[in-house]
Amino acid sequence: MARVLCVNPWVYDFAAYNQWMEPLGLLSVAAVLRAAGHEVALLDCLDRLDPRAPAPRSHRDAFGCGSFAKLELPKPPVLAGVRRHWGRYGLPLELVTRKLDAQPRPDAVLVTSGMTYWYPGAFEAIRCIKRRWPGVPVALGGVYATLCPEHARAHSGADAVLGGPGEAQGLQWVGQVSGLARELPTSVGSILPAHDLRRPQGYVAIRTSLGCPFRCPYCAAPQLWPGGFQPRPPAQVVDEIAWCMQTLGVSDIAFYDDALLAEATRHIHVILDEVIARGLRVRFHTPNGVHARFVDFELAQKMRRAGFVTIRLGLDACEARDETLEELKVDEAGFARAVRALLQAGFSARELAAYVLIARPGQSVDEVRSTMALAHKLGAPVRLAEFSPVPGTAEFQLAVASGHLAADADPLLHNRAVYPCGNAQAWEELKLQVRQRNLAVVAGEKEACT
Repeated sequence: MARVLCVNPWVYDFAAYNQWMEPLGLLSVAAVLRAAGHEVALLDCLDRLDPRAPAPRSHRDAFGCGSFAKLELPKPPVLAGVRRHWGRYGLPLELVTRKLDAQPRPDAVLVTSGMTYWYPGAFEAIRCIKRRWPGVPVALGGVYATLCPEHARAHSGADAVLGGPGEAQGLQWVGQVSGLARELPTSVGSILPAHDLRRPQGYVAIRTSLGCPFRCPYCAAPQLWPGGFQPRPPAQVVDEIAWCMQTLGVSDIAFYDDALLAEATRHIHVILDEVIARGLRVRFHTPNGVHARFVDFELAQKMRRAGFVTIRLGLDACEARDETLEELKVDEAGFARAVRALLQAGFSARELAAYVLIARPGQSVDEVRSTMALAHKLGAPVRLAEFSPVPGTAEFQLAVASGHLAADADPLLHNRAVYPCGNAQAWEELKLQVRQRNLAVVAGEKEACT
């Protein structure tokens, strides 16, 4: 049996907010290691509920979400031109150091990584581990490690960089470096993530499927999940929901799927039917957004009965630029049908929002303003998401070809706050207009109800 420490590192950025964040990939690897007989511990640098350094609270916190504590730090030179404050989000460095001191010496350490431009947090975690335990092997995995492997190998200080889904790789690597190889008693796909390793946060993240059947030009899903779209057995998903509720006291569940509603009849419908049949009372959220084209009144009613309270609809495919994605396109009638179905099923405007991706290569403000107008006319607020160029995607290549970004640019320049492909001022002004219009949409709904 090997002793393995798994580390969820800090976030270094201009802004960070806990919107049902959970290191789901790391917890999946941890669960596989544990199932194989290894001893596993978790160091969570983003633990908002640590009693020795609790995160700031606000009256706007809801459903387990909220702000992280921030320590402002000097900006890296490559970000010097950005007029915002940069820093480290999460637990104080000295507290994390004490937590490491309290850990027994591990045989191996696994560090995860999130956004490509969040790599400084993973690098700092690796430095801390190397100082504490010289000679202990450290592997870096996660999104950044998968999308920027050469940068990670050159600069992270990790002994190994593991890309893609890490369950099998993590188990194999731990066996190699510890000399204590173990075989799994069951298949990887049947092992639930080790949600219990985290301090209870009131919520968990769940994937009902791996990968995505579509190929959006800005999305890295095909690289992160090269095995393609793989729905999990519905009964297994519901068992995970029930276990998290009963064992961890969870009240909120965020779906991390890239395509939650794909193959709806044999997947999400079956899951929701079972949730309703078992009487599981929990709140569901869709922070990644769902495809509006799959939403009809029957599904909307079922989502309402099952407990959905946060529904985000992707609206990017309404744009003419996506003509190559015929299977994803949402025309005005299709989007209107989804919004009306949700409103008729009893959802309020506060529970709905249309995601619109902005500042993409070649995209104009007028183009986005037209898309926004559609959502507002239907009574749905809009949430703008700034474009981040993701290595390996079609729009990353377009950004490079257009001269916005060098192919080998520091991943810090992938940060959406930098607006790599657009006029920051124009997009920020549009964001202000959206907030005002969203308030009007919600206020209009209230007036209609009185």
